[in-house]
Order: sequence, then C-alpha cells, then structure tokens
Amino acid sequence: MNLKTLKEIEEEHLRTVLEKTGWNIEKASRLLKISVSQVKRKIRRHGLTPPESS
Repeated sequence: MNLKTLKEIEEEHLRTVLEKTGWNIEKASRLLKISVSQVKRKIRRHGLTPPESS
C-alpha cells in the first residue's frame, strides 16, 4: 500500500488552493481558514514557488 504522508497531502492541497486563487495569499488564507503568515510559512516549508508568468 502506497499511502501519502500528511506533509505530502498538505503540500498538494496548498498548491491546489494557491493555483485556484492565482497565488493570492490572502484569498488562500481565507479558503484554508489560516492566517496569511501561516500560508507564507507553509509555502516556504514546502519550497513552493509561483509559476513564471509569460
């Protein structure tokens, strides 16, 4: 059985929410019901970066 870790699930969910909000951290924090600083901390912890705009 190949189960994902909680860290992997959190990263995937955070990435999905950020993509849905166009990387608007304030909107993401409201959807996730956590503070903006917590969202920023999680972004750093998971090494996430916004996509390059073309």
